[in-house]
Amino acid sequence: MKTKKLIIDEREKKYLIKKDVNNFGNDLGVIDLENVEEGTAITSHNNHTFYLVEPTVYDIVKKMKRSVTTLLPKDIGMILTYCGIEDGETVVEAGTGSGALTIYLANAVGKNGKVITYEKRPEFAKIARKNLEIVGAVKKNQKIIGLDEEDENEVSDNDNNDNGLYNVIQKIGDITEGIEEKDVDVIVLDMPDPWNVVEHAKNSLNKAKGRIAIYVPYIEQAKKSVDALKEHGFLDIQTVECIVRNIEITEKGARPSTRMIGHTGYITFARVRPTVDEE
Repeated sequence: MKTKKLIIDEREKKYLIKKDVNNFGNDLGVIDLENVEEGTAITSHNNHTFYLVEPTVYDIVKKMKRSVTTLLPKDIGMILTYCGIEDGETVVEAGTGSGALTIYLANAVGKNGKVITYEKRPEFAKIARKNLEIVGAVKKNQKIIGLDEEDENEVSDNDNNDNGLYNVIQKIGDITEGIEEKDVDVIVLDMPDPWNVVEHAKNSLNKAKGRIAIYVPYIEQAKKSVDALKEHGFLDIQTVECIVRNIEITEKGARPSTRMIGHTGYITFARVRPTVDEE
């Protein structure tokens, strides 16, 4: 259950606002939102048109508070697709950062799955929790494992809407020291030294279908990660880079945009190697 709603004005400028906000205004006028359902066109007091719609996860992630730079949709899409993340699977992620990738992972595994996300920095985990609350991936003020908080910050389950996914577990911890979870379907690493997690990943992944994705900005990090994957016997290792170029389409014609999203990072994918049965 998302806690935000989206206003788009006639210029197609977007405004993400809280669900309980009943009035909105900008230079095109003021609109009354009380008892107005999403999917409605509204005329302002000076005859300009606004549209009230339900925001997508993409809308929310674009405007949410950030503690660090988040992965871009092009890279998140590659991770979801190459890993083939499905409903009902268990995913372990590190680090949480602002929670952008966490949100997409939670959507991919659905109510029947779960995402366990590790973050070393408590201040980042708290910001991520607020972002995860917006999309219903965690309950309001849900406990972050390993973080000491005052009891008055806790909210009972009765204060939450049942329409959320509530399938994310946040943890404070250094994943290079070990992964507590076993029989994990997918492990996704967005951290400076992922090669230090590869051995732990090998021991935690489901041997039938366990997959790993590693995102790093520098090629030296990618090579070190691949070397660690090879050392620990992973299969089907491949490294990719995704570059996106928008196309401008006007009455005059169509052409590539003069600006593009170039390099952001290298993503390495691999599959855990099944072990030989010992008789």
